[in-house]
Amino acid sequence: MKRIFTLVALLMVFAAMAQKPTHHTDSTGNLYWRKSTPVYLFISDNPNGPQERLKSQATPEYADPFYLDTEGVNYIRSRNAVDPETGRVLPDTEVLFEIYADGLAPITTTSYEQVDKYANEGVTYYKAGLRIGLQAKDQLSGVRKLLYKINDGAFAPYSTPISFAQAGVYTLAYSSEDMVGNVEETQSVTFTIDPTAPYSDLTVNGITEDQVISLGSKMYILALDSISGVADVYYRFDDQAFKKYRGGNLPFTDLDEGDHTVTYYAKDQVNNVEQEKSFSFYLDKSAPLMVADVLGDRFIVEDEVYFSGRTKLKLTAVDNKVGVKEVMFSVDGNEFQEYKQPFYLPSVSGVHSIRYYSVDNLNNSTAKGNTGYTSHGGYEEFKHNVAKFYVDLTGPVIDHSIRNFSFTRDDTLFIGPYSKIRLTGKDPESGLQYMSHSLENMVGETNYEGPFTLSETPEGYHTLEYFGYDNVNNRNTSQFSFYLDKTAPRSIIQFNTGQTGEKNGKPVYPVTVGIFLSAVDQTSGVSKLSYALGNNDLKPYAGLISGLRKGKHELRVQTVDFLGNTSEQTIEFYIK
Repeated sequence: MKRIFTLVALLMVFAAMAQKPTHHTDSTGNLYWRKSTPVYLFISDNPNGPQERLKSQATPEYADPFYLDTEGVNYIRSRNAVDPETGRVLPDTEVLFEIYADGLAPITTTSYEQVDKYANEGVTYYKAGLRIGLQAKDQLSGVRKLLYKINDGAFAPYSTPISFAQAGVYTLAYSSEDMVGNVEETQSVTFTIDPTAPYSDLTVNGITEDQVISLGSKMYILALDSISGVADVYYRFDDQAFKKYRGGNLPFTDLDEGDHTVTYYAKDQVNNVEQEKSFSFYLDKSAPLMVADVLGDRFIVEDEVYFSGRTKLKLTAVDNKVGVKEVMFSVDGNEFQEYKQPFYLPSVSGVHSIRYYSVDNLNNSTAKGNTGYTSHGGYEEFKHNVAKFYVDLTGPVIDHSIRNFSFTRDDTLFIGPYSKIRLTGKDPESGLQYMSHSLENMVGETNYEGPFTLSETPEGYHTLEYFGYDNVNNRNTSQFSFYLDKTAPRSIIQFNTGQTGEKNGKPVYPVTVGIFLSAVDQTSGVSKLSYALGNNDLKPYAGLISGLRKGKHELRVQTVDFLGNTSEQTIEFYIK
């Protein structure tokens, strides 16, 4: 600290400098001096009298002029105080003249209001509506003025925050000056104002004039922003929540088939948000409806389909939105060919495969995972694009049997009215559908529903024709001839003595009489001969019937032939 000693009252006179101040006295009387400004001392014997400039004899090189060395308070002093009244060096204290050296310029800071900021590659972007505030502070003498300018404009005094609304690149320069003329080095910030939202556009590849798309269509969004750049793009389908678009094809494949709306918008790096846009479309996820119509015989059992050699296959494809482009088919792994009309199935017995598919005008194809007829490969192995089937060219194997009352003699089959005819059939391919039968000269066939008899058929020689049908209407026939014997045997009753008289119109025989029984059958022969006296049960005839008691008797005789034909006769007589 520089010390100046004098025994007289001191008066400092300050040399004024043009254009900016060098010193300032505040409201409290503090004197502030620009530290870089020289100081000259003058002395006078009264406040308004003539002045004498002080010069140093001891250190002339530092005193004329001299400079304040310390930032802040400095003192010009006399070693001892002198009482103005008595002239005595009392009290024992120094006389001090304060002067504040101010060599530091103010510091200006910026503040930002309504800030949406983005910086990239050395460029700073703000959203329109930015307000920049300036504040200058000085540690000693205080701020005298704060100036700013925009781009190439002139400096102007700052009073309120500065607003930026128009697009463009801006440089804001500012500087402040304190009360003693210290001027802050000009500061500046450069930035770009982006007041506009980005622009987005939806591109759809694979769409009809009716706004129909398929799973093979492509839908993507392109967004552009010419200033700060695009930050994010958002989209949603129908009433879903908005999702961030990651680029590439929009994921619409999980939508249900039908009408939909995609809504989208873009946001730039300073949060300018585009107004939502929307596009409505119909998503056609369905390939053409494929129908394989069998023209002719067919039968489905479990997971197998059987056709006959007379069967044709008709393929039909229908698409109710965009129309059918083509129908293709392949037989047994051969090359696909275009379908034009119904075609015959292969005429070789066994499992065959017909693959077929259709394509609509948006290239939806039934070849991509649909079901149809399948066989050993599994019914759900394919979807609407393959038919595995079995061509059955032969009818069932059929046979017959007579369950009772039949015999063969001299190559002739004899049956009776109680004989049951049983028909059997099996088909190892499509399976037995039904059997039927017909006697000679009958019109039509009678369905076989179980063993049957010919009790209503006249006696004589006959031929029965029977038929077996499989499930694709292949038919086999067979027949057998037979003689139908419906005549019962005739029984004969003979008494070994003559009649001795009559009683009540009935013959009378002596007690010694015996009875012989016999029977005659012209075709199949007698199988059983039985008799019963009175209310007794029938019993087989074994020989002469004798030992009859006196009185009235009833004799019942039953005879049965080998085909079940039965006859009975009853007589009444008296024993005397």
